[in-house]
Amino acid sequence: MPSKEELFDNISRYTAEQIVGFIKQGIVSVLELEDTENTGGDYSNDMRVKVNELLSDHEPEDWQKALDTNTVEAYQYYLDTYPDGCHRAEARERKRELVNKANIPPVPPVPPVPPIPEDNWEFVDKESLPALRAYMEAHPDSPHFLEAQRLANKIINRQDSSDLSGIDMDALIKKINNIQANKKVLNPDETIFDLIVSNLSKKNNITMEELVRAMAEDKNLLGAKVVHKLYDEGYLTKEDFVTMGVDRAFLQHMLEDVKPKAFAQPAPLFQISRPSTEIYFWGIPSSGKSCALGGILSVASNGSVVSHMDKDNHCQGYGYMSRLMLQFKNDGSVGTLPEGTSTTATYEMGFDLTDKQGLIHPITCIDLAGEMIRCMYKFDSGEDMPDDELRTLDTLTQILVDNRTNNRKMHFFVIEYGADDRYYEGLPQKTYLEAAVSYIRNFEIFKRDTDAIFILVSKVDKAPKNSNRNDVVREYLQKNYQGFINGLKAICKQNEINGGELEIVPFSLGTVCFQNYCLFDDEAAKMVVNKIIERTPGYKQDKFNKIIGKFKG
Repeated sequence: MPSKEELFDNISRYTAEQIVGFIKQGIVSVLELEDTENTGGDYSNDMRVKVNELLSDHEPEDWQKALDTNTVEAYQYYLDTYPDGCHRAEARERKRELVNKANIPPVPPVPPVPPIPEDNWEFVDKESLPALRAYMEAHPDSPHFLEAQRLANKIINRQDSSDLSGIDMDALIKKINNIQANKKVLNPDETIFDLIVSNLSKKNNITMEELVRAMAEDKNLLGAKVVHKLYDEGYLTKEDFVTMGVDRAFLQHMLEDVKPKAFAQPAPLFQISRPSTEIYFWGIPSSGKSCALGGILSVASNGSVVSHMDKDNHCQGYGYMSRLMLQFKNDGSVGTLPEGTSTTATYEMGFDLTDKQGLIHPITCIDLAGEMIRCMYKFDSGEDMPDDELRTLDTLTQILVDNRTNNRKMHFFVIEYGADDRYYEGLPQKTYLEAAVSYIRNFEIFKRDTDAIFILVSKVDKAPKNSNRNDVVREYLQKNYQGFINGLKAICKQNEINGGELEIVPFSLGTVCFQNYCLFDDEAAKMVVNKIIERTPGYKQDKFNKIIGKFKG
């Protein structure tokens, strides 16, 4: 999923349908797209018309959702998405009523704000919330509307954060983790930066020494963009990085400002397209699923475990597979981890592995949408689901129910070590995982064509040092995810999968710093590739040719 900046830079590459998807996911608003300063004029009038036509089909349902939700954010989303919407006046009025009911403290009375001609934006008091609101009300179509809105939001955020006086480092870390997991936050890096700076500036809140100490204890507390901005604006120094124990190579990589790889939205997936062992990777957003898969694919392709990897260039996720595996190099250099994929995107990656004995193992890896497990929870709970979430579940139904192949199957559930206290839309990871087991059981997703189910625990480099990693991981799972584990074991016994047992796989990419930079260590990925070779059938060339020929014929 592209960031907003990358979307602006490459707007002409996307179709109208993809752009509507980005708008619906909250990555960008219509007004931001139509601001020529953002897109450099590359957002053509024809494309704008197509996008608005497609959006108009969603307006009735989005307006009804705004009414049902009845929050400031819901009405603001409607206003941002439908600048010419037929309910715009009512949305503004309802939003204003909610703001007043919430008693958001107004700025102390100031002299009445005179009407402002549109060409006099430079005379608006940028620190006055009433002045900014008056400007937005008077000039909703102004090219400065978004800037006025951003400045107004910053003032409101400062007022809201005034209630946080006395916040300690533990509370700040919890807020940071929850912002990173909240998909409703459009720009989490900017939000986290503003949160840190606002608390650094308040007495009795946090000090720079406390922040540096927290970053030394967890070098992935903050993402690279936040760290870089703290450095650029003088909050962090090179001496602070020495105090944290940050490897010089990571610091140099950050200063080079290497951008993460972004991935395009894939075509819908309706059926696995080739005879192979299907290997599914499950995990909620930020679990480390896609990065773990990238490391595994990299090892599968570099000749260290198997002799050869032959990629299927006709599979739906061929481009994603090729780019993902290139991000992980075991040459001692720091790499930039790929940007998170769209949480509603599922990718199919087909390839054949030739083992050291010359046997060919046809494999298809499926990187399931990060939002899949949360969609299962919403379905089980009877919650309303927007179209993109319904399509996400429909993909699962297509490939594992309606169009299920006769291929053998394996499943990897990726759980992030240490994320048990992180909340995703107000709920912990284990709640979603337990709901997924219920959904899988009710829809009979796992059947007797399943050979193994693995629990891959990612980011185990965060586990206590000088301890048996396997024991630590098992104890962690028993303590925090026992209900989920028991549910999967019951499915294994019912369907005679792997003797009724799960396999636990501790996994690490190596040394990761600032969430985005990695010194790749391929030890764990090699172990997974070996498991795949051990658990999948291998064929001699002539037998393999017959299988493929029969399939094509």
